Amino acid sequence: MQQLSELSRRTGVPVRTLRSYLRMEFLPALPEYDESHVRRVALVRTLLDVGGLSYAAIRQIVQLIDTSRPPLHELLGAVQYALPARGSVSHDQEWERARDRASRLAEQRGWRVNPENPAWHTLTQVLVACEWLEQQDLLRLLESYAEALERVVAVEVQLLRDQPDAESAATSMVSGTVLGDVALSALRRLLHEHFSGTHEDFPDARERFSVTQGHRSSPAQPAPVLSTAEPSRVCVDGERPHNRRPGG
Repeated sequence: MQQLSELSRRTGVPVRTLRSYLRMEFLPALPEYDESHVRRVALVRTLLDVGGLSYAAIRQIVQLIDTSRPPLHELLGAVQYALPARGSVSHDQEWERARDRASRLAEQRGWRVNPENPAWHTLTQVLVACEWLEQQDLLRLLESYAEALERVVAVEVQLLRDQPDAESAATSMVSGTVLGDVALSALRRLLHEHFSGTHEDFPDARERFSVTQGHRSSPAQPAPVLSTAEPSRVCVDGERPHNRRPGG
């Protein structure tokens, strides 16, 4: 057991900041603290500094953990839905058409996703922008993106299930969601340079692309078991721009 000053030393968070966590009910007021409170401080710092969550949202998450000890699915839903998401809702024909396209993709692949998931807004906004910019190739690539990410996310979720407690799982998810998105984008750009610099054609990739576009996808199958020692993480989110046409 340790006092607040020792908790500060263990976590690298100033005592003054820890006292503010006490006032905001992120931490309980106790004479001594243990390893569970070290993990709680790590969770709060991740939600604040990485996830960019409001104090009110953080309080709801820690109260959910403290009062109900929720199953992983419920906890991660609460965390993910609290993260900032790109895409503001519209109700014009372009938005509805794009939303239907996103819903069909999920349905054809057998995904079970809550219609309130804020990632729907992000994906729909992307599809609307693709129509504005006449990026039909990107629209046709959605199936390939979905197929590749099913394997990645299956490993990510298994890694979350292997976490020892709710705080560790939530911390891992937030850092994985925010940092994983950036890592995936960076890796993709590196691979663009790699493949564009090779003076060869990719007939297998073209044939695979044409097959995914010519047939309805079957429901997603469980990904093969991969080593949980592999690095991972993924998800959604960022700042919330206004829903407007590019250049508007």
